[in-house]
Amino acid sequence: MEQYGSFRAAKRYFDDVNFPYGFKQSGDFTRVQAEALELCGATLYALEQNKQEPLDDAQQRFVAVCRGEVPAETEIEKAWVSYREALIRKGKTFNLFTSYVASDDDDFDSNDDDLDD
Repeated sequence: MEQYGSFRAAKRYFDDVNFPYGFKQSGDFTRVQAEALELCGATLYALEQNKQEPLDDAQQRFVAVCRGEVPAETEIEKAWVSYREALIRKGKTFNLFTSYVASDDDDFDSNDDDLDD
């Protein structure tokens, strides 16, 4: 199994909204990918969102993968790409608290007459 090195986060990463039974039980990830997401997800998220500067060449390469500049090669890179693709398939977005993204099918009819009551 791959060493996670500088990617390993101080706390585990979970996405309870999109994967309520965990990454391992979702059927979207291999066992290795699920472990990488749990152990490194917080760091990967921070790097992708520019909330953390890359500390080494591996993290700099990960940022390039996120930007689409190079293909994913390592288990960590592949795990994050699989995670992002799973979210896209589910029509969701992500962050540490995960949020809902409205689709075109959602009916948000605001009737001004209701506001006057």
